[in-house]
Amino acid sequence: MESDGDSATDREDSLTRVPAKRKRYKQKFREEWLLNKEYSDWLRKDNRDLSKAVCNVCNTSFSAEISVIKRHKEGTKHVNNLKRCSASTSKKQQSIVSVFKSMPTNEKQLVKTSEIKLAAFVAEHKVSHNVMNHLADLLPKLFPDSQIAKDIRLKRTKVQAVINNCIGETEKENLISDLKSQMFSILIDGSTDIAVVKTVAVVVRYFDPMIGKVITRFWNLIQLFDEKTTDHVANAEKLFNTVIGSFQKYEIPTENIIGFGSDGCNTMMGCNNSVSSRFRQRCPGIIVIKCICHSLHLCASDACKELPLNCEKMARNIYNYFKSSSKRQSELKEFQYFAEADVHKILRPAQTRWLSLNAVVQRILEQWDVLRLYFNSKWLEESECHDIHACLNDPIIKAYYYFLAWMLPKFTTLNSCFQSESILITKLHGKMTAFYKELLLLVLHRNYVNSAPIETIDPMTEINHKDLKDIYLGLGVQKELDSVENEERKLTLRKMCKNFIIRACVGLRKRYCFNDKIMTEIAKFDLEKVISDDREESVSSLFPLLPRIAPTSIQHQQELDDEWRKLPLYYKDLDLSQPPDVFWHQVSFHVNSKQREFILVSIVIAA
Repeated sequence: MESDGDSATDREDSLTRVPAKRKRYKQKFREEWLLNKEYSDWLRKDNRDLSKAVCNVCNTSFSAEISVIKRHKEGTKHVNNLKRCSASTSKKQQSIVSVFKSMPTNEKQLVKTSEIKLAAFVAEHKVSHNVMNHLADLLPKLFPDSQIAKDIRLKRTKVQAVINNCIGETEKENLISDLKSQMFSILIDGSTDIAVVKTVAVVVRYFDPMIGKVITRFWNLIQLFDEKTTDHVANAEKLFNTVIGSFQKYEIPTENIIGFGSDGCNTMMGCNNSVSSRFRQRCPGIIVIKCICHSLHLCASDACKELPLNCEKMARNIYNYFKSSSKRQSELKEFQYFAEADVHKILRPAQTRWLSLNAVVQRILEQWDVLRLYFNSKWLEESECHDIHACLNDPIIKAYYYFLAWMLPKFTTLNSCFQSESILITKLHGKMTAFYKELLLLVLHRNYVNSAPIETIDPMTEINHKDLKDIYLGLGVQKELDSVENEERKLTLRKMCKNFIIRACVGLRKRYCFNDKIMTEIAKFDLEKVISDDREESVSSLFPLLPRIAPTSIQHQQELDDEWRKLPLYYKDLDLSQPPDVFWHQVSFHVNSKQREFILVSIVIAA
């Protein structure tokens, strides 16, 4: 039995106990909201947080509550942004995406929508069309309670027709509408397929205001020679007329073309009578840029010609020795297990891609001791092993491989950077200049490189060269040279490695213009520089930097210049870690000029 004191204490606790707070319910996004015409054009759910919704127009996230959505819809910022986006896309026909969002009500439309989605899935994921011959029969068995699955009639022939005539045509129409209203750049490349058909691939790159990013879209694959062709010459004039004709066919104004890019062959990039010269004549002020990745590949390929042929020959001989023999590959594995090395295959040196040699060199160096042991046991039995055995036991050859393993990654790293889908046009000039200067400092005196303008430095001028013994060639080279007693061979190696670096510098200087005015100025639009306090000293005005994309009205030009000059004062709180196109898209919501976004983003993607 409880005492009176205990019961009194319990009553006090019950009176003073604070009731537990009720957990607030979080409303999750409801798909039914997308059926409402007031929200379907701009609202979507946040895939990272189901309790939030996202406005595609304002690029903002908020709670998935109907009251919050209504307040956002009536806000001044949203109304203005919606008007601006709808003005640029008013001429677009309804896209496949919008068809998917607005769920049809009758069963026939539901079946059509399902077939289009299945066809889009097949196209996006590169699924064989023959799969649909079996999938269409499988769906009713998987979903016996679904009348839509039973009514789907989509096999190989139909899925191909839906992709070509429905999805493809709709996307083409939308792309044409975009190119008629947006400025864009053209990238082309010629190719000959396995059937010896000469084609030209055309890609366009432009800013899409609906998603607020720069996008790349395939435009056309043009066949140069067909049955109706009488002139079987693929010269610059024909290439240019073919490419321009593909845009004129759909009444896309050539005034919207602001950039052109291609490889560096004479037909494309020659000073006279080339595709680029015709673009300059047709579109005054257009920005023309050679493919940087292609140029870096050519520089590395030319530089490697300065090294002994035995280096490349040994790599090819080793691969050819093992490629067709399972017995030899099995024997090599036994040596790898014995030496406790990684069990890796020998890689094949590509015939045309010299930068792929980097992976081959790294693999051979990794397996060098294993390969040397293997061919030491084989060279007396098989004559084809003699050259390989001699090279693997030569410290000079191994020193060349160490040099390549140190030098080639400098090219491949820069090449991989420029193969990125990110916007790097503002960083291009800085990265190329830094790479060129890094190579120059290996063979030229530092005082000369730092004091002279980089575009005036001639790598071939021997008066500014370092002594051979002072040229740094990497730790691996120095380690191997310490074990070589023949001074003449050591001197030859240093000369060849020096010539490699000089030839690479000459190639970079030939293929990239380090005093190009446009590229030098575009580098100043890097996000970290545009809001710096000393920016006005370098770029005080946007005009006449890029005259082709300038508004014709002096008033609009002045408005843009005023906004440009005020940028460091008002936008230091913006996120600089985001891509440049997204940054300028956000800036456009804070300024007043009607053409602000169009001009600022065009500067980023002009090349």
